Amino acid sequence: MTCVIVEDEKLLALVLEKMVKEEGLEVLGIFDDVDKAVQFINELKPDIVFLDINLGSGDGFEVLRKINHKPYVIFTTAYSEYAVRAFEENAIDYLLKPIKKERLKIAIEKVKKSNERKQLSEFLNIFKELSSKSASKIPIETASEIYFVDVDDIIYLQSEEKNTLIFLKNGVLKTRQSMKDIETKLPQKEFIRVHKSYIVAVKYIKKVLKNYFGGMAVEMSDGKIIPVGRNYKEELRIIISG
Repeated sequence: MTCVIVEDEKLLALVLEKMVKEEGLEVLGIFDDVDKAVQFINELKPDIVFLDINLGSGDGFEVLRKINHKPYVIFTTAYSEYAVRAFEENAIDYLLKPIKKERLKIAIEKVKKSNERKQLSEFLNIFKELSSKSASKIPIETASEIYFVDVDDIIYLQSEEKNTLIFLKNGVLKTRQSMKDIETKLPQKEFIRVHKSYIVAVKYIKKVLKNYFGGMAVEMSDGKIIPVGRNYKEELRIIISG
């Protein structure tokens, strides 16, 4: 992750630079002036800003008012009375000078954890947006991995005890996700529930089988014969009739 240090005491700035580098951060710049710091932060958009509250040319709160990029802010100051306002400004942490290495480490860990949650949230939002536009892939979580399964490859789903088996053109996936949960992610016009334990892809139905007693079953493209439950016959008939 990248950071900027805004500190008007040169020696303290150099000490802090050394400490954050030891924690694996990349220091993009050190500034003791409000305007220069604002310009640089807006241009390079660092992940973290270590921000002294008392600066010769203004204060750290002024920097926050002027920047349009919103980094993680860790305030640094010798005065504890600014703590409440610092957190009101959504600072992720507040370090009292002289800054102790262990305390700095805790602050950086807070940033990393918050950033992980943010990235996950952004990923899920992007995925939801893409899913709303096109249900071409759906996430399926197995015991060890998350697969993004192409909907076109799904032949049918089978509920088996506490698991769901997803039969694909090129294999089978086993997941603890409920079939009902997966059903909500599938295109409604392309899949149909034919039994309490089965959902099938309409395009992979090879033929519909009937017997003299009114029973029905569907034969899938892979040869699997799936019974049609009494409560699902009518919906299947509607699809068959077009």
